[in-house]
Amino acid sequence: MWTGDVAGGDALGSPRKQYFWEAFPAGSGEAHRTTYLFTYMDADEERPSLIDMLEDYWDLLPEYQREAHSAFRDGLSVEEAVAEGRFKINRCLYGCFPTFKDSPLRPPAKGILAIGDASGIQSPLSFGGFGALTRHINRLTSGIIEALEAGALSEKDLGSLNPYLPNLSATWMFQRSMMTPIGSRRPSDFVNRLLRTNFGIMDDLGREILRPFNQDVVRPIGLLQVLAQAMVRDPLNTPGLLYHLGPLTVLDWMGHFGAMFAYLALYKGLAGPLRSYADSLWASEKAEDKKTAFKIRRLVEAWEYGSGEDYTGF
Repeated sequence: MWTGDVAGGDALGSPRKQYFWEAFPAGSGEAHRTTYLFTYMDADEERPSLIDMLEDYWDLLPEYQREAHSAFRDGLSVEEAVAEGRFKINRCLYGCFPTFKDSPLRPPAKGILAIGDASGIQSPLSFGGFGALTRHINRLTSGIIEALEAGALSEKDLGSLNPYLPNLSATWMFQRSMMTPIGSRRPSDFVNRLLRTNFGIMDDLGREILRPFNQDVVRPIGLLQVLAQAMVRDPLNTPGLLYHLGPLTVLDWMGHFGAMFAYLALYKGLAGPLRSYADSLWASEKAEDKKTAFKIRRLVEAWEYGSGEDYTGF
């Protein structure tokens, strides 16, 4: 059985891009394999096109999968391996995922609610739209039912179903840290060094830290532990990261980081009493009481999901 790996970095980042690889066993057969090549970038005109990156995929795949496939161990290119019948391509997909710094996206008008990728609720780091939807599906389903029952259909009311989540906003800086700025002079192994350090720390801290992060749930206590150890384990890389991100980006991220702890404290301290109060209001026959209960429940859910306290996959 072939194994998989996650976020394998290109050996060296170029001035325009930094590639990452992922590979997984495929469900279509034991000898089949799914491979991804991806990168993070802005829309600067100096960036490579999607066609250029697809060509890079074919050129770089033999090196990446050299140990997994005999044709590549023998030094064949993809074209040569296919021509000799030693390598078969079942499906090829490529494209881009737009991400939004200010997300989830707010409803554009009364009675309209964006769900899934359209809401911008997926992580800008992993683009995990399906994973994000499954994580939030119970909250969204119950929220939509309650919105209809309470008549809470205004833009503001529906906006509370896709609230500000500081742990989602904080991942924007992680994406920026792995994007090579145009004209950057940072070392070519900068990103790989950053990944080695942080994933090594998370692995040492155990699954209660590593597993939520890999499933797009950022939790403030775990993140603080990783950041603290990173400054000790690789003290020279951290100042370089802050320099290349810039002071405004770092200050913006610190606001979201602090909000994660505020959300955690509010959830731990007030969730129980507020949910009990909301339940009593919901039992009322008055329409305004139901609307108030709806708003309270959405507020508590924002604290819960915004601090990662919804995670139960340990």
